[in-house]
Amino acid sequence: MLKNLWGSPQTSGLVNDAFEEVYRMLEQEKSMFASSSNTFLTGETPDIDLSKADKDINLGERLVRRLVIEHLTLNPQQDLPASLALISIIHDVERIGDYTKSLEELSNLRPPIMPNGSYADMCRDIQADITPLFEMTLVALRESDVDTAKTVMQNHRAIKKQTDDLLQTAMKDENIQKDTLFYSVGSRFLRRISAHLSNIASSIPNAFDQLGRNE
Repeated sequence: MLKNLWGSPQTSGLVNDAFEEVYRMLEQEKSMFASSSNTFLTGETPDIDLSKADKDINLGERLVRRLVIEHLTLNPQQDLPASLALISIIHDVERIGDYTKSLEELSNLRPPIMPNGSYADMCRDIQADITPLFEMTLVALRESDVDTAKTVMQNHRAIKKQTDDLLQTAMKDENIQKDTLFYSVGSRFLRRISAHLSNIASSIPNAFDQLGRNE
């Protein structure tokens, strides 16, 4: 939907400003994810104030909505597809901030003795697969790169399978421990972060009625 819309000389300055704010938020969330997922996996103290960062993301969401509404009020016929897409994807951008903070909050419930077992390994693999999706999503948006956007969506499907496998293994575990519950819950937060990145990327190749569809 956004292919060939971003960067056009005819694009409204307000819409361009809204895109720039989306990029800034995703860059910030890339750092938030690195910090919160490391805390989740290691128990180390976050190296940034995630609560403060999440509040900043919430402010960014409101700014994008104001910019789009102001633009549509002044010139409702210009950049309508881009404006509709921005209103849709900014929700996904904001939710990523929520889930990075949720990972930190979950880490506060970390059992004092955490075995370094298969569930931890599976979550490390999921984290490693999600990490590059932030930069890929930024590239897809900035360059209207359909192939990169589709790769983000495809990789999310693989991450969904990884989290399904983890949960199925946990459900069959007859000797379930606290670490099993801890990593099972965390894997769902990781999955949602991946899903929101996929939803954002879908705005490049998909029509408006298919935004958020991973196909």
